Amino acid sequence: MSSAVAHVEVETQPDGELLVRWEVDGEPVAVDVATGSRPDHLDHRHERTVPSDQTVLRLPHDATGRLFVSVAPHGGGSVVVATDRRVPFEGVTNFRDIGGYQTRFGARTRWGLVFRADALHGLSPGDRALYDRLGIVAVYDLRGEVERDERPNPVPSRQLAILGRPADSDRSAELASATTQADGERILCDLYVGLIDHAALQIGELFTALSEDNGLPAVFHCHAGKDRTGLVAALLLDALGVERVTILDDYGLTARYCRRTHQESSYARLVESGMSQEAAAGVLATPRWAMQHALEELDRRYGSVADYLRGPASMKPDSLRTLRQRLLASTP
Repeated sequence: MSSAVAHVEVETQPDGELLVRWEVDGEPVAVDVATGSRPDHLDHRHERTVPSDQTVLRLPHDATGRLFVSVAPHGGGSVVVATDRRVPFEGVTNFRDIGGYQTRFGARTRWGLVFRADALHGLSPGDRALYDRLGIVAVYDLRGEVERDERPNPVPSRQLAILGRPADSDRSAELASATTQADGERILCDLYVGLIDHAALQIGELFTALSEDNGLPAVFHCHAGKDRTGLVAALLLDALGVERVTILDDYGLTARYCRRTHQESSYARLVESGMSQEAAAGVLATPRWAMQHALEELDRRYGSVADYLRGPASMKPDSLRTLRQRLLASTP
């Protein structure tokens, strides 16, 4: 079997250069690295041919905005395109592209069509030019009314609040009884399962909207881009056929990008509600096991994410098929 590029990662370094890493299936092989402004590599310019004993490369990147990197075996073969998953805004730090993920069916999620993010009120004046270049046509705000009123979005948004429990439920006793980090993580896990149970219709509405004509590119977000956004992103990637290990990796990236100020305000509210400091830290963590348990609980209760979307989420089968067609690209 001939060698093929299996995976490419791009990460912007503090000095602005791009660190490119790739993995090869089969024997080590020299690769051609190219860059351009498009995720389909049609405008990419050859940068370097890298020898077979090297799988890391640093590339200068002086321009503002996103740069896509394509890697292919030297002499011909499938091209894999990647970019820095985080969009480099100044005021919004957890704004991420869910493109480039391999699926069980051999396809990859398309770059530049769906983004997951923290609250957009932090977009700076300098961020707006980059935001406009993304071409986003739909913003889905998953926050509640109070959060939206306190920190309104600076761009037109569709309000689609999702809840992890009935709106009139009282959490005071539950929060006050949480004393350890493990207690906090269990509360977080219960939230994820609760979102699956109580926000099914809103999730189905969102996914249906993403499948419609002129529904992309789009971004969905909550406050920190961790929990409500994290659960929705996990279900979307699962529906597209991305492996669970990759979904959990995507969830964990929030620990790298979540802004400290988001954590501080949320931490203060949790402690004020009666939760111990240790338990509050657990709620603000990104425990892999919590998201994994929620997805396994979805399987147990509904059979699969597709059954869940066609069932309690009330998504039509045609919409689910169209969603996959629009968000997945075959490997070239």
